[in-house]
Amino acid sequence: MKNIPIFVINMEACVERWESTSSKLSALGLHPIRFDATVGRALSNEEIEQHYDVHANRKYHHRNLTVGEIGCYISHQNLWKKISEEKIPYCLILEDDLCIDDKLPPLLQHVEQLKGWDMIKLFDNRDNLFIDSMPLDNTFTLGNFFKVPNCTAAYALSLSGAEKLLKRKLFFRAVDVDIQFHSEVGISVVGIRPYPFTQDKTFVSEIGVVNGGRHSNHSSFWRNLKFRIKMYFERKKLSADLTEINQ
Repeated sequence: MKNIPIFVINMEACVERWESTSSKLSALGLHPIRFDATVGRALSNEEIEQHYDVHANRKYHHRNLTVGEIGCYISHQNLWKKISEEKIPYCLILEDDLCIDDKLPPLLQHVEQLKGWDMIKLFDNRDNLFIDSMPLDNTFTLGNFFKVPNCTAAYALSLSGAEKLLKRKLFFRAVDVDIQFHSEVGISVVGIRPYPFTQDKTFVSEIGVVNGGRHSNHSSFWRNLKFRIKMYFERKKLSADLTEINQ
């Protein structure tokens, strides 16, 4: 197996999380690379304005983003920029609060062999179903979605996928929700099941800590309604064409 780059997004202060995740990966013969996360509450207003479009948020999203969510998005965005600038063909991107199944190494072999993909989801805490699927072997199945999983805890990303995500210069939704609106930047999103990651519930959410244990509630009936209508139409679009992906 090639040495697929495995980036773990981790805050400098969260040493225990990094040690836990890196030790789990090392035990599977994998070699993670720590990627420094952006701490939302440490950002100045000027820094936030360089990334976050508050006006588009109020117009197109159902609630205001918190500083924790803004920091999370910037963390992923900075990693996409690294992939684009360094022309990394593909990599695995992880957040640092995961349990890892020993099926991960053989799954990564499929990731390396597949061609024509942008993003492969490898975690879903809501068990969204595939619409179309095709077997990769006796264990793993590749599939696409109408409802893309709304989490960014674990996914593979190709160079083409990173460059498509970077088309959005300023963001106004949380990063996981933005990826659900895949058609806006033309990114294809598939998944491989069974997923090799689950949530490690021994760690509390860092976004929750930054946000005081809650999401922002600055919303309204009309904001929610407009968002739900837009999401309804987005979920009528397949996340990827499996015929364009081959081994």
